[in-house]
Parts: sequence; C-alpha cells; structure tokens
Amino acid sequence: MSITSPLASLYIVLQAVRASAELHAPLLRKNEAATRAALIDPVLRALGWDTANVQMVEPEKTIGGDLRVDYLLRDTTGKPHLVIEAKCLDASLDKHGYVSKVLGYALGFKVQTVFITDGLSWHCYSNLHKGNTEAITFSLADNLLPAALHLIQWLDAAQSGYGLTQSSNYVSLVAEVTQITAPKAQKKPASKTQKPDESTLPGFVDLTHINTLHLEPNQKPKQLRLPNGTVKSINSWKDILLEASQFFLQQSESVALPFPDKPGKKTALFSLQKALKGSSQPIHYQGKTLYIYTNYNAQSRLANALYVFSKLPTREKQQAPAVAF
Repeated sequence: MSITSPLASLYIVLQAVRASAELHAPLLRKNEAATRAALIDPVLRALGWDTANVQMVEPEKTIGGDLRVDYLLRDTTGKPHLVIEAKCLDASLDKHGYVSKVLGYALGFKVQTVFITDGLSWHCYSNLHKGNTEAITFSLADNLLPAALHLIQWLDAAQSGYGLTQSSNYVSLVAEVTQITAPKAQKKPASKTQKPDESTLPGFVDLTHINTLHLEPNQKPKQLRLPNGTVKSINSWKDILLEASQFFLQQSESVALPFPDKPGKKTALFSLQKALKGSSQPIHYQGKTLYIYTNYNAQSRLANALYVFSKLPTREKQQAPAVAF
C-alpha cells in the first residue's frame, strides 16, 4: 500500500510553485492577479483551503467601505481566522507604511495572524492583539523543507477545523495544538549587559531559521558554516553576505556580470563597476577587481546570502549553510 505524507505532498506542490515562478517571472513581477493564481492559490489548496469556496476563502474582502484584504480565510464557524495580502513576485514585503496598513486592516477584521507574500517569500505576523509587529519570514526560493513546515504550522486548514471530525472539543483541540506549535516569546533582559540565554541557540542554526530566533538587539553571528562544511569566523551580518558571495564566486566557473541582487530590479550584487551610492567590497575575481554590494540592512544581507547559496552548482550543496552565535 502506497502512503504519502501530507508534508511530502505539500513539498511537491512547493517545488511546482517555485518552478512556475522561475518560468513565468517576467509576467508575475508585474501582475498580482497572475501571482495569486500561479503561486499562492496552489499553496492554499495544498494546505486544505478551497479557494473556490468563497465562504471559506473570501477574496477582495472589504469592511467599512475602505478596508480591503486580498484573502480572508474563515474557520468552520464562519469566523475570520487569517488574512493574506498578496503582491507581485519580487515586490518588497517589508515597507513600514505598507506593513502597518495591512496589520491595521487585519485588526479591523479582528484577525490575529497575517501573511504578506509575493508567492515565494512569506512574512507571517501573529499575536497582533499583543502589539507584535515582528515577522517570521521564509522563502520557497531557499530550502523548501523549512518553508513547508512553517506553512503547515501556520496555514494548515485543519487548524481552522477543516477536515477534522466536528465535536464540542474542536475549539480546545485547535487551541492546544496552536499553543504547542507557536514560537514562544522570550522575556527581554533586565539590562543591556545581561547575556542572552545561550541554551536557546544551541550550536549552528540553519540560515533559513534565523528569523524564528529571539535574538538580542545587538547580537551578532560569530561563525558561518559554508555548504562544504568549512567554518568561517565572522563578526557581522555583512560578513555573512561577503563570505557567501566569495564562496559562490569561487565555486562558479563563470558568472554573468553585472549579477543582480535578490529583488533583481535596480541593484547589482556583483559588478565590475563600483556602485555610485552605498558601500561595496572589492575582491579579485578571475584577474579582475569585482565589487560586492553590501549597503543593505541585516535582513536583506541575510536574504541575499541565501540567494547566492541557492545559485550554487548542485555538487556544492553538501549541507545547509548555518551560523553560530
């Protein structure tokens, strides 16, 4: 008897979504409706949401005449449960004004969990009633297994009652499961000199999991493990991007220059010309001086490091890149 796990089934769908994003990128970068149809709807269906059932997944939901969200997902009682905002592929998902507006919309619907996605990158905001505005982020462009686990944890329709045997214990069951799987907030230190609880950061942490950790405001990575197992000493998020870039260039026989960064719109991550604005790091590459653009915030430096690692030849992807603190 052949048995397929739900995680394996979702993984296959995510592979197809990633392939579709690469194949139709020029269209999806300028067409939000196409992005939703090709990249977001298949994921929702794989997680048990019937996108054709408007009582379950209501598109373009408005309230009060001026509040509108792309998807309002309801539980089996009809109560609003999740909000999803869609943007075109590769669009910025973390602009402060836009995020604040979306979270405000969600609170207008009395929803506590919000996703903002371009179909590949997913930003999850939870516990909004407690004032939380920190996102858990993951991407289908990186390691698919952590992304699949996050999606099951936060978006599986079973947590809204679908596919479960209905009983009076349903609400308490969902609450219990959510409490078990939800990340636990850590208490802030009493002073700036108080050290973080190192027991929460054992050894190396997969780069794709960094955004799920509760780091101190000024906490920096100390070591980077490259995909071939080599460990590099580092002192900043910038060092992660530089080491990732240099490793990629060393392992790649030829790289078309200028090499665009992850958004792929205006900025070249690698170029033979130094950027007119922002900081760049010069290195020697095939007898020439090459500039690595580094003028990003920590989150973007991490995203671009993961991006170049994803472009490595398959033979070099022996293990997932990771950091230690």
